[in-house]
Amino acid sequence: MEELYCDYLVIGAGAAGCVVANRLSKQKQFQVFCLEAGGNDTNPFIKIPAGFSKTVYNPKLNWPYFTSPSKNTGNRSIKFPRGKVVGGSSSINGHLYVRGQAADYDGWAQLGCTGWDWDGVLPYFKKAETRINGDKKIRGTSGPLIISDLTELHPLTKIFIDTVDKFGIKKNSDYNSGNQEGTATYQNMIKNNVRWSAADAYLRPILHQRNFKLIKNSLVEKLILANKKITGVIFKNNNSLRKINVRKEVILSAGSINSPQILQLSGIGDKFYLEKLGIKCLIHSPEVGKNLKDHYAIRIAMRVKNISTYNEKSRGFHLLKEVFKYVFFKKGMLTTPVSTGAVFAKTRKELSNPNVQLLFAPASYDSVNVGTAELEKLSGMTCGITQLRPTSKGWVKITSAKSNTAPEIQPNYLDNSYDQQTIVEGIKLVRKIFSSPPLSQYCVEETLPGKSFDNYDKILTYAQNNGSTIYHPIGTCRMGNDKSSVVDLNLKFNGVDNLRVIDASIMPEMVSGNTYAATNMIAEKGSEIILKKN
Repeated sequence: MEELYCDYLVIGAGAAGCVVANRLSKQKQFQVFCLEAGGNDTNPFIKIPAGFSKTVYNPKLNWPYFTSPSKNTGNRSIKFPRGKVVGGSSSINGHLYVRGQAADYDGWAQLGCTGWDWDGVLPYFKKAETRINGDKKIRGTSGPLIISDLTELHPLTKIFIDTVDKFGIKKNSDYNSGNQEGTATYQNMIKNNVRWSAADAYLRPILHQRNFKLIKNSLVEKLILANKKITGVIFKNNNSLRKINVRKEVILSAGSINSPQILQLSGIGDKFYLEKLGIKCLIHSPEVGKNLKDHYAIRIAMRVKNISTYNEKSRGFHLLKEVFKYVFFKKGMLTTPVSTGAVFAKTRKELSNPNVQLLFAPASYDSVNVGTAELEKLSGMTCGITQLRPTSKGWVKITSAKSNTAPEIQPNYLDNSYDQQTIVEGIKLVRKIFSSPPLSQYCVEETLPGKSFDNYDKILTYAQNNGSTIYHPIGTCRMGNDKSSVVDLNLKFNGVDNLRVIDASIMPEMVSGNTYAATNMIAEKGSEIILKKN
């Protein structure tokens, strides 16, 4: 078996792993390796902002996972893709940049995660980004992430935002300031109308460094543990087993599904469950894989009149025109992300902070599953609704000792009445917005779910039978200061001397919005913690 040696090994070249690899490799005395299960991010649809629908379910670019059926989602197995390519999910996501609310991180601190409150994490959000014309007190000006605004604002998106504002949910000049409530266009990880992934921002600049090595198409078989220390990693590359010996630390950045999977395959997890699978338990850590939370979304679609939408632009000569505009001028419909109009709102007045996020697009689809659906022929618009901080939680469990076997993923969406109530209230809120002027002047009829879904039970049934993930799993290697937590406040795995987990899996609770920004912040802060140690 071929053996390699390094100081730091980062597992996963995704949203977090790219950051960690970059920051650690700046210290030239350290040899840094990064293992990635996927291949190069050269698919042309990755770079096109509107190419999301062509990448998110492409089996060459992602782990084609499914959730386990659950009673509150119509006993369906829901597609659950995760990035399997350089850049990870940041190479296939919808580009939206959402930090969340200051209260999210203050809530982490209240749970015992001191140093992870809003004031404690803000410097790392700022360190990561370049936000042109942002408030320098809260926005970064020289980071590797380029945070941009829409270069093409569809007239219907503007009408939607103006309507929301007149409805009473006021325009917010920067929903990433910590004060999230309001409406705006989405901020995006797009540079010069091309996707700007974690690989673009962090990994590509260091590929030439002698002290850094990226090893692609490499599936981790297991971590090698001896005397509560990781001595190396066994992985498969080109159908051959190879070994990396690690002198300092292993940083697990494989994401909320694959990080707990790798731990469990290595004998780190719930002793009683692992032994049932014939895996010797080396570290009994029963919370590994638990506390899974995710954003579940449902969509409302409306047929519209007297205005052209992306539906028409996506066909025939119109599409050829849009392709021409993008290829030669980097303009037009193809520069837009998955959603354009943002709303962060309260469904009840007594709430202290927004509890739902709305995702508007001047387009409608021939099914509820936007990621695989075709745009309709007739003009339409869509608004997605998701609960910002779901209380339902589930788990990730391996089902065999084989690394290439998909784990069981059970988010338990809508598992309690509070989450059910919130999603129904969110749907009702969108209906009120759609029926308000000036947007109402363009509405013909609701096509999804339709006017027959006119009471709580019917609306809930629609949400249960037609909702889907918007790809934000967190929490499966929960950070905390209690004995049951998986990692401590320095992201060190409890019970192992030289293992850290740095990705979305460490979040103790869900953040209010898309999870990329928070994951990036975790990686920036985690990298600094490691470097300060040395």
